Amino acid sequence: MKINPRAKYSRQLSRMSGLTLLELLVALTVILIIASIAIPNLNTAMHSSRLKGAASDLSSLIQVARIRAVDDDHFYSVYVLPANNNNNVQRGFVDIYPQAATGASGSNGTVINQQDPIIQVSREVTPQPQAAAPSTAALQALILPANSPVVPLDGNAAGTPITFGPRGLPCLPVGGVCDSLGGPQAYWFFFQNQVSQNWSAVTVTPAGRIQRWLYSGGPNAVWVRY
Repeated sequence: MKINPRAKYSRQLSRMSGLTLLELLVALTVILIIASIAIPNLNTAMHSSRLKGAASDLSSLIQVARIRAVDDDHFYSVYVLPANNNNNVQRGFVDIYPQAATGASGSNGTVINQQDPIIQVSREVTPQPQAAAPSTAALQALILPANSPVVPLDGNAAGTPITFGPRGLPCLPVGGVCDSLGGPQAYWFFFQNQVSQNWSAVTVTPAGRIQRWLYSGGPNAVWVRY
């Protein structure tokens, strides 16, 4: 019996075309299982990235303040302003401009000048006072020698912004003067992610070393430098 080539070709195509309903259901189930595992991990990584990014950007901004203070033979402070009606994003900046002929500079952290070095901080990540931060004693032990008389100042508090003087060392501005000869100073600045509730920190030692930290969380939580 002679077989019609077209019929034979049609049968071959029918065997090759598409998937059965069962095969589609199995494939869809596998995709849903993978998505249920991957999406939470992706969200966690995204929140962690924003928290780490805030600390990394602030540490870079602090380094800029240090370099400019040495170059300009001046002292400069670093501030983070919250979002408000005039500024819908959080911004950190080195308070340099305007500069007066008297030697005074900046706006005491109230207004960002277009010439100031600036960073943008995710609204998901907010500055927090040191009193709210976890395990500050453990973090202090990591950045200062045992029995050190120096107590880190809260760089987020009014009156104690992270400040560098002309010697490239952290100092505390008092009466328009900020000189490291007035005694060693250290600073820390804390961030918290409002979604994940995790913490990061930026520290400045009396020698001017700038470091970034993450709080691991959990029952055995510790501060880890990164």
